[in-house]
Amino acid sequence: MAERAVRYAKMEIPKFWSARKRIKPVYGEGWYGITWSDSYLWFQDQGIRAFTMNSLKGKTIPMWVSDDDGSLRANNPKIETRIRDDGSQQVLIFRKATRPGAPGRISKRDENGRIAKGNVGVKWRHPGLESKNFLLHGVQRAAIDGRLVINEILLFDDQGAESGL
Repeated sequence: MAERAVRYAKMEIPKFWSARKRIKPVYGEGWYGITWSDSYLWFQDQGIRAFTMNSLKGKTIPMWVSDDDGSLRANNPKIETRIRDDGSQQVLIFRKATRPGAPGRISKRDENGRIAKGNVGVKWRHPGLESKNFLLHGVQRAAIDGRLVINEILLFDDQGAESGL
């Protein structure tokens, strides 16, 4: 049952997540479940609220952005480029994360289209995530397949502390 639960949970996780390889079955007398190694998997599963990413303050962040019309490449022929698997063109740009300013605001650019020195930067805001519940769905679907009735679902942290769902 635990292996089936893992298989179902992995089916709902996007394939590009390397964490899907580290989801493992756990079981014992009269119970079964799923365990995972990557803490962010729980946040992906349960969802999170939007928040300002203050930990990025003062750091320069590399970003691949779409440049399908070629305008960024035309402004700067030496800019690093890549082509994604879906065929879209992207270029590598850099943004400095600071506390002031509105998200995405670029106040000044130089003559090549790059962000000018002294730019106020941007305030980085994570938009949040909807809960996907792929871990719970895996356990539930395995129970349905095995014609089991789930009386209780428990969550244990890595120290063995228990909480109910």
